[in-house]
Amino acid sequence: MFFSRAQEVALASLVHLDRRGPAGAGRGVRDLAAAAGVPAPFLSKVLGRLVDRGLLRSRRGRKGGFVLGRPAAEITLADVVLALERKGDLEAAFRAPEGAAAPLFARLRGDFLETLRATRLADVPPPAPPD
Repeated sequence: MFFSRAQEVALASLVHLDRRGPAGAGRGVRDLAAAAGVPAPFLSKVLGRLVDRGLLRSRRGRKGGFVLGRPAAEITLADVVLALERKGDLEAAFRAPEGAAAPLFARLRGDFLETLRATRLADVPPPAPPD
């Protein structure tokens, strides 16, 4: 796919957090991992990186856990991808294709990057509750 494993895990887990941001209820890493269907140790590392970059906050205590660093309406998918990317911008993170099909793929890449910039975490439908 287009995303790194860390980016996929982050996107899969962030949709399970309270969309109100810092005022919302926290969720523990094990709970988030189970909800997102990802390994808790790896998710813990990914969430730590998101805390370091300000997209998440970590709270201690009985009502602790992870919360969004700001409301979901203020976080784009591009913010999440770039928080886990070593390169400074989306264009560098998703290289332009080369070869005969380059014009077609360049247009698709442009649409993809624009979608990442325009889509807010709040735009992503919340996961359906388990049966």
